[in-house]
Amino acid sequence: MSRRRRPGYTVHRRERAGSGRTLAWLVVIVVMVAAAALALTTRSGGDEEAAVAPTTTAPAQKLLIREGLRREDVAAILDAETSIPGAEYLALTAPGARGRALAKTGRPTSLEGFLFPATYEITDATTAEELVDLQLAAFTANTSGIPLAYARRRNLTRFDVLTIASMIEREVVVPSERPLVASVIYNRLKAGMMLGIDATVQYAIGEWKTELTVDDLAVDSPYNTRRFTGLPPGPIASPGADSFSAAARPKETDFLYYVARNDGTGRHYFSTNADQFEIDVQRSRAAQG
Repeated sequence: MSRRRRPGYTVHRRERAGSGRTLAWLVVIVVMVAAAALALTTRSGGDEEAAVAPTTTAPAQKLLIREGLRREDVAAILDAETSIPGAEYLALTAPGARGRALAKTGRPTSLEGFLFPATYEITDATTAEELVDLQLAAFTANTSGIPLAYARRRNLTRFDVLTIASMIEREVVVPSERPLVASVIYNRLKAGMMLGIDATVQYAIGEWKTELTVDDLAVDSPYNTRRFTGLPPGPIASPGADSFSAAARPKETDFLYYVARNDGTGRHYFSTNADQFEIDVQRSRAAQG
């Protein structure tokens, strides 16, 4: 007979390597599968001897799913690093009833954004369904305690906050700027302005490009916040808990614009008016060479 241990997890913090971002609370999921003990019985000269195969444990591996990845990005990692089929992962997380229930929307919704980024311990016996379940459980565990009163007073739902958090995750490198970018998003929503966030365009075209073309910026997609006002239909990536916190309670500012400095710091210039924004854009281009 076989017996599977129940998965558990612990939460800790780690620093991102290379990008300068801070990884959110990481969840270490232990899925240990005990191998079956096989009893072999042989008879010799009327005496019965039982030979039992030793119990073995499937080797575990650490699977790092960073913040800011799309479902497709995770599927590619699964194909490259694990025995979990990426296509099966995508099918399980595609638009459907489960996403609709989590988002509390009236339309089929994917699990984008709900698949919490963390380091997971898996084995060859771990299934795509188990990984998805563990990511959803980790999302609940790491975000359920974050207050949403500020956002709700501004007629934003939990799903809206998650959507904003995903944009923050893709836009911000320096952690202290998360609440500032969140404030720009809130202020633009209040003013009825287009958000104009390049990360949503990248999501619409299905590629995280560093340079967007004129055709990219004109893509006809509800995720293109360069063409349509308001929030995109849903998250564009999986944010960590810190970005979710910033999206739930931004810093109160009058900022309406920001642009990357391109000076190697990963920081942005923030401004309250179009004239200053244009000055900042020119400074950014000059730094870029």
